[in-house]
Amino acid sequence: MKQIHELWPERLQAFQEEMRRYLKYMFNDHIKFVLIFGGGAAIYYYSQWVNDLPPDFPAALVMTVVLAFLLTAGPIITLVKEADKVFLIPLEDELKDYFKKGLRLSFIIQAYVLLLVSAAFMPMYNRVEGAGFMSFVFLFAVLLLLKYWNLALRWDILKTNDSPTLTADLFMRYLLNAGLLYLLISRASWWFILAVMLIMAAFTVYTRQSMKKKTLKWERLIEKEQGRMLKFYRMANLFTDVPHLGSKVWRRKWMDPIFMSIPFAEKSTFRFLYARTIVRTSEYSGLILRLTAMACLILYFVDHLYAAIGISWLFLYLTGFQLLPLIRRYDLKIWIHLYPVPADIKKRDFYRLLIRILGIQALLFGVITAVSGNLFNALLVLAASLLFAIVFGKQYVPGRVKKMEPY
Repeated sequence: MKQIHELWPERLQAFQEEMRRYLKYMFNDHIKFVLIFGGGAAIYYYSQWVNDLPPDFPAALVMTVVLAFLLTAGPIITLVKEADKVFLIPLEDELKDYFKKGLRLSFIIQAYVLLLVSAAFMPMYNRVEGAGFMSFVFLFAVLLLLKYWNLALRWDILKTNDSPTLTADLFMRYLLNAGLLYLLISRASWWFILAVMLIMAAFTVYTRQSMKKKTLKWERLIEKEQGRMLKFYRMANLFTDVPHLGSKVWRRKWMDPIFMSIPFAEKSTFRFLYARTIVRTSEYSGLILRLTAMACLILYFVDHLYAAIGISWLFLYLTGFQLLPLIRRYDLKIWIHLYPVPADIKKRDFYRLLIRILGIQALLFGVITAVSGNLFNALLVLAASLLFAIVFGKQYVPGRVKKMEPY
């Protein structure tokens, strides 16, 4: 029989192996290239934007809103499983060290995220407030202490199933995080800072006392852990098949007119199937909408022609690349193989549908560029985007699909 102290190392190892298995698909050579290209462009334009900031820009408020959210909303990694509510409840008193290790892992991961975000904010903070390196070190140290405080209180409050109490906890912690950060970043009087810290101390004592005699709510812990992993699986599913993930399908009858242009014929079987899948399945329709909205928002504020074309190509590539798994979505469905439709027609329908989706995106990118005030740039962005969509769908995608085939 396994000892209780062996439980965490065993589950942590299984968790790390699963992460590595999916991350190697998520961060392949193509995505690395996109990240390097997109990251370099983002850093360049961010530096230009920071240099043009007026002295009265509310840097403290912007930093406070974002950092307070990261401090408040971080999940706790427990690695608990469905069967634990049956087999581990009798051993709850012996699992204190197990959950402490989960809190430690959560703290390390979220501290790394805080480091990246706060480092990204430093040029803006330095430009507006004149803060130097030591100010960054002090702020990050405060963020680490606040993150530990938030995780500790979050763990205590998870001992209740009362929804109003859970909501009030999030609301109060966000207000206290935001209040303390804003006072520190804006360099307010230490008396105000001390007052907020006293309120935080009182809130901590109250929470600890109210949850002192309560036991762990295993159903909630399992639900939170499953929800956390589900988010990761949904992201990984954009790059490879994830057997743990079940997709939600929506009828969306109001979109039926879209399919009227598809001929009712044998040769249009897969064209109709793939089009219905994209519209009805949230993982594909949501992906397209999110990437299109992000691209349009960025293009609206970019007035440089080459940058606009680069951003358009970047988001067209991201959309097309992450839609590639759609062609193999039904490979394990036996009734699909009963269709009297050759494999080359299946591929042709997928390529044409992908080009059409990217073409609609390209049209929207051109419209947004025109709305931002430059018609000539809009025409060039539209032409370049349409060209990219055609080349991507007719040259790049067939090669990728061939590599995806199991034989």
